[in-house]
This record gives sequence, C-alpha cells and structure tokens, in this order.
Amino acid sequence: MKAENLTYFDGHWYNPGDEVPDLGSFVAMPGSDKVRNYSGLSRDVDKLPKYSDLMTGSSAICVDTGQLFNYESTTKTWYEL
Repeated sequence: MKAENLTYFDGHWYNPGDEVPDLGSFVAMPGSDKVRNYSGLSRDVDKLPKYSDLMTGSSAICVDTGQLFNYESTTKTWYEL
C-alpha cells in the first residue's frame, strides 16, 4: 500500500507515495524501538519485516500456533526457535 499522507508506521516515517510494508496481522508491542517484539498469526510469518535498522534479538510470536521467531540482523533472517 502507498502512503497517502506523511505516515508513521512500525517505527518508520513514510512520505506520500512511499510504499508502506504489509505486515499482515503482525504488530509491534508498544515501546518497541530497534529491537521489536511482534505478535500475529502464523499465516503472516512471511510478512515479518527485515528493515536495515531492525536489530538482532527482535522477536515474533504466532498467537495461533505458539511458534516463536528471533531475528538476526546480519543475515536479515527470522529463525524459528
């Protein structure tokens, strides 16, 4: 989806016309900064972000399956625990 206005989403600013990432059901918990903790549905695991400023130690939990994932920034990969 393209931003229609100046938009703040998932810790980033997007100008009008910029592509805003689709995270599906995943949302970051309040207070997250560069190490984020996401919660969402397993069907959207492939939509977890791989931002250049997302830090190792970020995590995601799938509330429907209990799957846990941890992000490693040098490989920009989410690993299932």
